[in-house]
Amino acid sequence: MLLLTCWLPAVTLAAGAEAVVTIQEGEASLVRGVNRLAIAEGVRLHRQDVVETGASTGLLRLEFADGTIADLGPDTAILLAPRLRVARGERRPDRLYLLRGWIKLTPAAGQPAAFASPQVDLQASEGVTVSYVSAAESIVFAESGGAALTVRQDGKAAARVSLRNGEAHARRGAAPGDVQPRPPADMLERMPRAFRDSLPARIGRYQDQEVLPQERGTVDYDAIRPWLQAERAVRLPLVNRWKPLAEDDDAFRRQLVTHMRAHPEWDRVLFPEKYLPRPPVAASGPVAVPASR
Repeated sequence: MLLLTCWLPAVTLAAGAEAVVTIQEGEASLVRGVNRLAIAEGVRLHRQDVVETGASTGLLRLEFADGTIADLGPDTAILLAPRLRVARGERRPDRLYLLRGWIKLTPAAGQPAAFASPQVDLQASEGVTVSYVSAAESIVFAESGGAALTVRQDGKAAARVSLRNGEAHARRGAAPGDVQPRPPADMLERMPRAFRDSLPARIGRYQDQEVLPQERGTVDYDAIRPWLQAERAVRLPLVNRWKPLAEDDDAFRRQLVTHMRAHPEWDRVLFPEKYLPRPPVAASGPVAVPASR
C-alpha cells in the first residue's frame, strides 16, 4: 500500500472558506443552509457545510488551507466545522464530523488530523489514517504514524485507544472493539481504490480560481433525515439552521411530527405554546372581610 504524507505550505483562502474541492470523481453534493448545491472542483466549502458523496463516487478530495487533506470515498457524509453540543469538560474534534462512510486523512506538517463520528473520534494523528464508519461498525487504520481514538457508545466516550503505525481498531455492533496488528482483510477489500494511490496536493491551482456551486433547490426532510436523526450533540445545533423549513414547508413539518421521537427538540419549535409559562394560580380559601369601625 502506498503511503502519503503531505508537507504542504499553507495557502490563503477567502474569508469564511474552510476547504476547497480539488478532486471529484463521481457524484457529490453540498447542503448549505437550506439549499442543496452541486459540487465541482474549485468550489470553496464553508463552516457547517454538509458534504455527501454518492454510492458510485470514486473520490472526493477536500484540501484545507493549512495543508490537511481529507479524501472521501463512496456513500460518505460529513459536516464541516460542526458546532457539537458537548458535556461540560468534554472535548471533541471540531474540524469535521463523519456521519458515515470512508475518509482518508493526511495531515499537514505539524498539524494533527482529527474527526468526530458516532462510533469513534480520531482525536489526533500525525500520520495518514483510513477510516470507515457506519451504524453497524467502525474501522480505523493507522496507515502511517500513530493515532489516538475515543470509542463512543450511546453518545458518550466509552474507551480510549492508542494505535501504533500499521495497527487498526475494528468494532462491530455494541462491542468495544479491539486493536489488531493489521487492518481486517474485508476492510482492505472494501477500501476505495483511490485510497491506495499517492496523489499530490492540488490546492495551489485553486487559490486564485474560485468556482461557484450551482443551486439544486431546497432540501426536503428525506434529504437531511440522517442529520435530523443524528446523535444529540450533532442535531441540536442544526435546529436553528433548518427552522425556516418547518415554518415554510408543510410537508417538512408533517415529517417532523411523524418522526418526533427521533428528534424531540423540534417539539418546542413546532408547538411553542406547550412551553409557555403557566399562569399563576389564584389563591383559594375564604376572603378576609375588613373589620367595621
